[in-house]
Amino acid sequence: MQRNNLSTNGLGEEPQRLGRRLLCSSPYGRRLMCLDHSQKIMRSLTSLTHCKPDRRTKIISAIALFFLLIMNGCSSSGPWLSFPSDQPQVNPVINNLYGDFQGWEPVAFDAKPFASLNQHSFCEEGGDFDPDVSADGKWIVISSLRHAPNPDIYLKRTHGATVTRLTSDPASEIQPCFSPLADKVAYASNRSGNWDVWVIGVDGANPTQLTSGTGNELHPSWSPDGKQIVYCCLGPRSKQWELWIVDAENPGAKKWIGYGMFPTWSPNPKVNKIAFQQARFRGSRWFSVWTLDLVDGEAKFPTEIVSSVHHACLCPTWSPDGAKLAYGTINRSIYEKVDPAVPQASGEDIWVVDLDGSNNLRLTHSDAGNFSPTWSPDGNIFFCSDRKGIENIWSIKPHHVVFGQQTPVDLSQHPQSNIRSNYQN
Repeated sequence: MQRNNLSTNGLGEEPQRLGRRLLCSSPYGRRLMCLDHSQKIMRSLTSLTHCKPDRRTKIISAIALFFLLIMNGCSSSGPWLSFPSDQPQVNPVINNLYGDFQGWEPVAFDAKPFASLNQHSFCEEGGDFDPDVSADGKWIVISSLRHAPNPDIYLKRTHGATVTRLTSDPASEIQPCFSPLADKVAYASNRSGNWDVWVIGVDGANPTQLTSGTGNELHPSWSPDGKQIVYCCLGPRSKQWELWIVDAENPGAKKWIGYGMFPTWSPNPKVNKIAFQQARFRGSRWFSVWTLDLVDGEAKFPTEIVSSVHHACLCPTWSPDGAKLAYGTINRSIYEKVDPAVPQASGEDIWVVDLDGSNNLRLTHSDAGNFSPTWSPDGNIFFCSDRKGIENIWSIKPHHVVFGQQTPVDLSQHPQSNIRSNYQN
C-alpha cells in the first residue's frame, strides 16, 4: 500500500523517525531522548517482579545493552541527565575585562615608571647614603653607619661588595665628593665642633680642614679643573644658607656668591654653572632647583629650573655633559604644615629635567624613600633608597636620555645683556 506523500519528507523518512533523528542530532535533544528511554526502562523494571526467571534475565540483559548504547551516544555533551539551569550564567571573561569580580575592590590606576634597578651596596645594619661616583665610573664613595653610630666615609667599587674605610672618627663625616681626578675626596665633618669642609686622599691619608668658620659648612662640590670647591654655609649673621667658593690649595681665599643649599658644580668645563636648591620664601622648606652662571668669577643670572606646589625639589646633580639635572622630591606635607592643604602625591622620588626646564621625567615611584641622586659617566643615576628596609645605594638607567647630542642651553645670553657667554669655544 502506497504511503501518503505528506507522511514522508524528501529523504523518504517518516515524520516520527525524522523527529527522532533531529532530536539526536543536538546535545539537548539527545538528553531528552535519553530521558524518554529511561522512563520506559523504569516501567520495565517495575514489571520484572511478575516475569518468569528466564524472561527476567533477557530483560536485564537488554537493559544493560541499552545503557551501553545511550552512554556512548549521549555522553559527549557532559552528564546525560543534566539540564540547562534557569539561572543566568555569568561570563567570567567579561567580568575579567571590566575588573568586576565578586569580592574585589576597584583600585585606581597609578602609572609607575619602568626602568631597571641595580643594587650597589648591601648594608644590613645602619645604612649607606650620600653616594658619589668617580669620573671613570669605577668607584663609589659613600657615607655609612654600618660600623659606628656616627657615619664615616667609605670607598667601594661600583659593582663590588667590599668596602674600604677612609675615615674613622667619633665625629660624623657625610656628603663625600670625588675630585675630578678621583685622587681626593671632599666631605663635611663636625669633628671640630661644628660642620666644616675637609679633604682626604683616596688612600685615607692627609685629612685636611678647608673651612673653620663659626657657621656650619656642608655639601662640598669640586670645580671641573679641581682648583676650587663650592659649598653651603648657614650664615651666623644672615641666618640663611649661603653659597661660598673656596680655593682648594689656598683655603684663605673665599668668595660669597649668593643664597642657597647643597650646590653642585657642573662637570662640563664649557658649562660654568652651579646648581643648588633654594627656598621659595625666607624661612620655608618649600625648595626649588636653581642654577647660576659664573661669568669672570662673578655669579650671574640665578634661574629657577624646576619647582612644584606639591613637593620640595632637593639635591640637584649634573649629567656628565651638563645638559640635564637630576634631583629628588619630598612631599611638603611630610615636613611642613601646608595651608591650604595640597593633595597627597608621590613624594620621595628621583627626577630628571633638561637645563631649560623641559622634559621633567620621574624615574622612581614613591613606594620607597629615594633621595641623594648623582650621575655616573655612563648615564646611570645612583641614589640612596630604603626599598628593602635599610638605606643602600641603587642605580637606575634613564630611558630616552641621550648625552652630547646638542649644545646645552646657554641661559647667560640674556636678551638685554651684552655680557659674553660662559661657554668657552
